[in-house]
Amino acid sequence: MENDTKIIITVVGTDKVGIVAAVSNKLAQLKVNIEDIKQTIMQNNFAMIMLCDIKDLSISFSPF
Repeated sequence: MENDTKIIITVVGTDKVGIVAAVSNKLAQLKVNIEDIKQTIMQNNFAMIMLCDIKDLSISFSPF
């Protein structure tokens, strides 16, 4: 199946400097490729959704 290595990651919380950098740096360390990203701020709340490819993931991952 074509999308076997695709996952969606959602990040929500209080907005602060460095959220995108921290998440994207960790994903890069794990060899996760961010293919699409959407983010917004809603009344001091941060929300981000990422479509990622984990075909080269450097740790084990088992979806439920």
